[in-house]
Amino acid sequence: MRSRHDRILDLAARQISVGVDLGIIQRRIDDEALDDATITVDGQSMVNFSTCAYLGLNRDARLREAAIKAVEKYGANYSSAPIYTSLPMYDELAGQLSKMTGAAAAVVQTTTLAHLSALPILIGPGDIALVDAQTHDSVHLATTNLKGNGVTVETIPHIDLDALAQRVEEVAGEYGRVWFLTDSIFSMYGDVAPIKGIAALQDRFPNLHVYYDDAHGFGWAGERGGGYVLSQIPWNDRMVIAAGLAKSFGSFGAVLAFGDPSLVQRVKITGGALTFSGPIPPADLGAATASGDIHLSSEHADRQAQLIEFMEWGREQILNRGLPVVSLDLTPIWFVRIGRVGAACDMVERLMADGYYLNVSAFPAVPLGHAGIRFTQTLNHTREQFAGLLDAIQMHLTDFEPDTDVVIDLREEVPVTPDV
Repeated sequence: MRSRHDRILDLAARQISVGVDLGIIQRRIDDEALDDATITVDGQSMVNFSTCAYLGLNRDARLREAAIKAVEKYGANYSSAPIYTSLPMYDELAGQLSKMTGAAAAVVQTTTLAHLSALPILIGPGDIALVDAQTHDSVHLATTNLKGNGVTVETIPHIDLDALAQRVEEVAGEYGRVWFLTDSIFSMYGDVAPIKGIAALQDRFPNLHVYYDDAHGFGWAGERGGGYVLSQIPWNDRMVIAAGLAKSFGSFGAVLAFGDPSLVQRVKITGGALTFSGPIPPADLGAATASGDIHLSSEHADRQAQLIEFMEWGREQILNRGLPVVSLDLTPIWFVRIGRVGAACDMVERLMADGYYLNVSAFPAVPLGHAGIRFTQTLNHTREQFAGLLDAIQMHLTDFEPDTDVVIDLREEVPVTPDV
């Protein structure tokens, strides 16, 4: 009999293969150069609503020029692990990120490597890690290292403060520290974690520590782009934030910021993935520092206000059309549940034919039976483009029967022969 592990992998492969076979995922664009929000696939121009460049900085001339200058000065790559030697732009970027977050910050290659570097250092065998069920897969990946180190790891129902509080209280005398690992803005549905409620639990439980993945909130939210978490609560010394620079920031790399400044050097010199992985290439460091300058200038507040106004308008348009989005939280991510993966793929095919490219999202990115379409808002998009997409979604939804079949969570039991 096949193991549960193999059955889950088989199921995920079958779900993803549907999109590959239909040509709606794993595509290469035809464009020789990119311009704003459009891409070309098989000769067809489409508005790209799958991008996460929320502030529209990914093609900003200043970032491109800084990337070119960095390559001219330092070459295509500086081939040394950062623990030995690194380019001076590392310190410049770390200083910018510290100013943005108001905390001690470390520069990391990617958000995934940030998790793999920090979590095994922060959480030890005498601790327990509780993880929101919908937290990004990169965080769940890092918990496999924790389990290998003897750490107890448990999943908490999605955005369930009562369940979290109950579990923290139950294990209070059994473990030294309780760590809660969660996204700030969840990448599929665009819903947000109850940040203030979690902070209240930290006030109630002095052994509760929180690790936030703020990848989809960093850059566009908060003062100077410090992120969604810091737009809701101030720092405390039992809080750590990880965030990537490849989305709203418009460049590449990641940041780890610590409420307890003593932790930053500990993670920098003992975090395995951070210590032994390769460096951020010069072009990306150049672009990142140029983006940092923008975030620390008055221009950032203007861009932020434009995006928030656009999102507020977008939410109003969604409500006016009665589109069944999973969450109405004010974030740049929207998700419409279709149900089965085949129907969701059919919807994306139709929208591509209409001139709109967006994400089909299915298991394992979302619970089984919760496949749907995911689209974003950025400053590269116009209101006309977004309204056109919503009109097309509204038109095609009339051909889809609401699917109210049971939803099976990613980490719950998976049937042997599911109907996809």
